[in-house]
Amino acid sequence: MKRALRGLTFRGKGLIAVGLGLGVGALISEQRDLLRIAILLLALPCVCVVLVARTHFRLGAERSVTPPQVPVGTVGEVQLTITNLSRSRTGTLLLSDAMPPQLGPPATRIFERVEAAGSRITTYPLPAARRGRYELGPLSITAVDPFGLVRLTRTFRTTTPVLVVPQIEELDGAVMGAEARGRGEGTSLALAARGDDDVVPREYRHGDDLRRIHWRASARIDELMVRREEVPWTNRASVLIDLRGPRHGGDGAASSLERTLSAGASAAVHLLRRGWSVRLITTDGRTLVSAGSGDVGEAEVLTTLSLVEAWPAAEVNVPPVRDELVIAAVASDADITAALAGRAARSAGHLGLALVTDTAAWFAPDSLAAGHTCATLRAAGWQAAVVTSRPASVAAAWRAAVADLRVGAR
Repeated sequence: MKRALRGLTFRGKGLIAVGLGLGVGALISEQRDLLRIAILLLALPCVCVVLVARTHFRLGAERSVTPPQVPVGTVGEVQLTITNLSRSRTGTLLLSDAMPPQLGPPATRIFERVEAAGSRITTYPLPAARRGRYELGPLSITAVDPFGLVRLTRTFRTTTPVLVVPQIEELDGAVMGAEARGRGEGTSLALAARGDDDVVPREYRHGDDLRRIHWRASARIDELMVRREEVPWTNRASVLIDLRGPRHGGDGAASSLERTLSAGASAAVHLLRRGWSVRLITTDGRTLVSAGSGDVGEAEVLTTLSLVEAWPAAEVNVPPVRDELVIAAVASDADITAALAGRAARSAGHLGLALVTDTAAWFAPDSLAAGHTCATLRAAGWQAAVVTSRPASVAAAWRAAVADLRVGAR
């Protein structure tokens, strides 16, 4: 009852004040009709307090986000399920689900009632305007009387994490990396086709599995020999991402920085899903992911890129890269062009693929025409293509660059 009294709204308190005033005036003037009105005004908030106080306010709430990782610049969906755990139906419920300021104002919904042991489901949009890790909630549910005189609020403690990641575009076409030089799956299949006779054995050591004994080799040299353990070959790639804030233009999800991150993230995810080991590095010399592979590596890459911020300096400091494939998602300016062109992309059989964001279209400071940057990089042995602000431009640039790699591998 005390909690319900504390939940009197401004309207309810106003009715009580007016009722008291009319009651005093009616007693002084001895007007019974005015006294009846005063009693009605005083009784109405009191009845509402009793009704709300007797309401069994036992509710459960669940929240889910679709998709679990929301790409920046898109709109996700949050589903709220409210369950009435009591034996009587509720009155009108006001729902308010808190959201971080970066994602928008709190989401509000109204349920007329929830039946006993029943549940209601509602959804609301989640605009992913900025990358990062956020918490949705807590959820507040307010029970109100039909006249809006009393409000009783309950706030849940649980929150739901949501990760806003860079936009990932589906890339097609295989990477002409190790496969073009006779490594990877092609070599494995060729070795398998040759049979056991071509496997180079070694001397038997105490503790070796007897099932690995190579009987033909043992008979030939009259000494026990065992097959060597096969070590699977893993293709390794480095993905370089240009995070130099002064070399990018635009704001928020539509900026050239987000487009560059999208290019790097799309390439990294594409390689990881095809069995590559990926190292994630930046133009300021940092290593964000040392060696990611498989689903764990994909989650690490997306989480890292969802939290990374622009680097305040414009200088280029690319760390040493010795992997067989290097993919550079970079801005278009003289510094990065000179840094990449000074590296022999195809030396020692390495391959270089540059996805150059046309930062001039975002009016970025000191930017060059992306076509000029691509031409300079191609002359240095890179395969380069332009990423624009248009939708699916990352996939188009990737398709063009991979097509050039295929031609060069023939």
